Amino acid sequence: MTLRGLTKMSFAGVAVLAGISSFVGGASFNFPSSVAYGQEVVAREIIVDGSPTSAPPTLASMDYCADQYILALADKNQILALSKEATSVYSLFRGRAVGIPQLRGSSEDMLALSPDVVVRQWKGSPAVDRLFQRAGIKIIAIPFAGSPQAALDGLIAFGDQIGKGKQARTYAANRRAMRQRLATLPASGLKALYVTPSGYTAGGGTSVDSIIKSAGLDTMASDYDLQGWHPLPMESIIRTAPDVIITSFFDLPRPASRWPLAQNPITRDLLAGLPVIDLPASHLSCNGLFDIDAAQFIREKARQMGLLAG
Repeated sequence: MTLRGLTKMSFAGVAVLAGISSFVGGASFNFPSSVAYGQEVVAREIIVDGSPTSAPPTLASMDYCADQYILALADKNQILALSKEATSVYSLFRGRAVGIPQLRGSSEDMLALSPDVVVRQWKGSPAVDRLFQRAGIKIIAIPFAGSPQAALDGLIAFGDQIGKGKQARTYAANRRAMRQRLATLPASGLKALYVTPSGYTAGGGTSVDSIIKSAGLDTMASDYDLQGWHPLPMESIIRTAPDVIITSFFDLPRPASRWPLAQNPITRDLLAGLPVIDLPASHLSCNGLFDIDAAQFIREKARQMGLLAG
């Protein structure tokens, strides 16, 4: 794919900042508190007896990030319902969600379904948690993680609470092995520019910058003197073009890209022949949990394009 093809692709209604989920529409959400970088995540409620003799609890999810935690670990017969986005482009495990009922994730849905445990991340609120508890429904509110390791720690804490601690540790060990393997592969001096449909890029200190470097590529962050999230710098791109473009969230069901550089004839022609790696939204939609999957995806696509060896 090249830049010219991107102008025909779909666009996310808002920029996705710092690797955190993209929220579209006018809904209002209450977020759990963040977790410090590298801090071990501990679920807020100790709600399920994790002993081997306990029957696995029935589960229902309120949002698509909670879906991913459930689908990563739970048996299908435990899952009473997932969110409406469980089979959408946001969901890395959408294949596993096929055939499982999907609900809006409202408090009314959860009360009517009455699972043993409701799981949520970015949707819901402490007030809704108290409502469920009064109805005898347990709640796991998964905290946001400040690093990939903290996200894996959170997955383990979640697994312990639903009787799937062994599966969670196996999952985390596999992801750590993937990261270690990537670190042994040869890197390239090629520099990538990350592009969102709304015209933002990832600078130093962002999860996306780390993902690209883990994949074996360098980034334009230092060339453009960017830290954090910024609008794409047109003048800097004209002076120093990247070697490759990495995009994400162009696969969402939205109108054509509003990226101004794609509409400007100078930058459009300058970048038109560059290779483009389009990273699926599902790899970045739930902060930190799939960072190594994203790096592996970029690495493989770059290898197929002849940009990286091994």
